[in-house]
Amino acid sequence: MKFTDIRHVYEMLDRMPSFQRQGAGAARLGLDRIRWFCAVMGNPEKRVSCIHVAGTNGKGSVCAILALAYQEAGYRCGLFTSPHLEHIRERFRINGTFIPEEDMLRFFQLYGRELQESELSYFEITTALAFWWFDQSGVDLAIYETGLGGRLDATNVVTPEVAVITSIGMDHQNFLGDTLSGIAKEKGGIIKHGVPVVIGNMAYEARMKLEDIAQERNAPVLDVREMQPRQLPRVRAEKQPAGKMAMTTGDDTGAVRTSTGIDRPESAIFTFREDDELIEVTSDLISPVHRWNIAVAHMAVKAAGDAFPVTRPAFIKAVSAAGSSGLMKARFERMHPDYPWYFDAAHNAEAVGALTDAVSGQDWQTEPVIVLSIMRDKVQKKVLKPFSVFEKNYYYALQTERAADIALITPYVANIKNLPPNEEEIIDFFKGFTNQVVIFTGSFYFYGVVKGWISRIIKS
Repeated sequence: MKFTDIRHVYEMLDRMPSFQRQGAGAARLGLDRIRWFCAVMGNPEKRVSCIHVAGTNGKGSVCAILALAYQEAGYRCGLFTSPHLEHIRERFRINGTFIPEEDMLRFFQLYGRELQESELSYFEITTALAFWWFDQSGVDLAIYETGLGGRLDATNVVTPEVAVITSIGMDHQNFLGDTLSGIAKEKGGIIKHGVPVVIGNMAYEARMKLEDIAQERNAPVLDVREMQPRQLPRVRAEKQPAGKMAMTTGDDTGAVRTSTGIDRPESAIFTFREDDELIEVTSDLISPVHRWNIAVAHMAVKAAGDAFPVTRPAFIKAVSAAGSSGLMKARFERMHPDYPWYFDAAHNAEAVGALTDAVSGQDWQTEPVIVLSIMRDKVQKKVLKPFSVFEKNYYYALQTERAADIALITPYVANIKNLPPNEEEIIDFFKGFTNQVVIFTGSFYFYGVVKGWISRIIKS
C-alpha cells in the first residue's frame, strides 16, 4: 500500500488485529521486532529522555499527572498512552496536543514498506510512531505507558530516568501469570540497572518481588507508602431545594449544587508527606485512589529532579486541575455539565474496588445508578460481584465480538437489567435519571458510546 493520504494510514490500521477489537489475541509480546524497527529508524528511543510507567491500574493517571507537571514546569513533554478512547491520535500528545495527521502520514510514508514487511503488531507500530514523533519534535522528556505487562512490552526498549510501577493486581493472567508474584515479575521487567524505581501501593507478595528485582539490578527503590498519602474527609454542604444552583466558596467541600438539588463533588483535598513536611493539594480529581496516583507521580518527579526539576508550586498547580485537563478521561470523569453522571473505567477487581470506594466516599443523597459494559474475558466473580451492592444496575453489550452478553453477567449480579434495545429508547431512558447519580463503568471501550449518548441528550 502507498500512503498518499491519511485515509490510507487509517485503513491499514483498521485492518490490523488490535487489543480493542480482538483482545489478548492481538497481543504479540517480545522485543525483537520493535528493536529491529527502531534500528531502521535510527533508534530515536535512545535520543529522548523518558519516564517509563507500568502497573495493573493507575498507570494512565500517573502518566497524565506527570505530563501535566512537566508541562507546568516549562518542559516540552511527550505523552504516549493506550488504549485510545475515541481516536488513535489520543495516544500521542506533546503538551496536551494530539499528533497532527500530517506527521502521522509522514511516518508511514517514510517507513511504510518496512512497516508492512516487519509484521509489527498494532501496538508496536503505535509505539514506534511515538518514539519517532517525540524525537522529531524535540521534546525535552517523554512519558511512556506500557501496554501489557512490562518485560516484553514494546515500550521496554527505553532506558528511563525513572521507572514507575503503580500497582500489581490480577489481570491478563493468561499472559502475565496467575500469581501476584508472577505478574510483578513481568511488570518489574521495566526496572533497569541503576535506574530508580518508584513502587506504588500493592500487596506484600508483589512488593517483595519488585524489590528483589531492583536489588539484583542495583536500582534504588522509592516506596510510595513513605509519603502516607490521604484523602481528607469531605464535609457535606446543606442541601439546596431543587431548581437552585450554587457553588460553595471558601470551604473544604468543593461541592456544586446541581439544578436537581443533588450535591455533586467537584474537588477533593489530598495530603502526603515529604521530608517530615505535610503537603496539601486541592484537586478536581475526586476518587480516593488518586491519593496514591498523586503521591507516585510526585515521588517520580523527585527521583528525576536532578535532570528535570519541577518546583512544588508547579506540581500542585498541575494536580489541581488534572481532572479537567483532558488527560484523565474515563477516570471518574464527570460526563454531563448539569447532572451528576460519571464515567469510571473499572474492568478488573482492583479497579472495581477503587470505584466502589469512590462511590461510597461521596455524600450523594440518592442511590447511584450503575450502567455497566464489559468484555467476555473480564467476566469473573471478583470483578462483577461488588456491583450487587447497588440497587439499580443496568447492562449494555457493546457491538464487538469481545463484548459479554448479559447472560454471562447475571450469575454474579442478579439485580441487573438490560438497557432498552435501541439508541432512541436509551436516550429517552436516561432522560428519566436527571435527578440521579449515574455511574457508567466497565470497559474503556464503552466510553465513546456513552459520550455519544450524552451528546445527544445535551443537544435535545
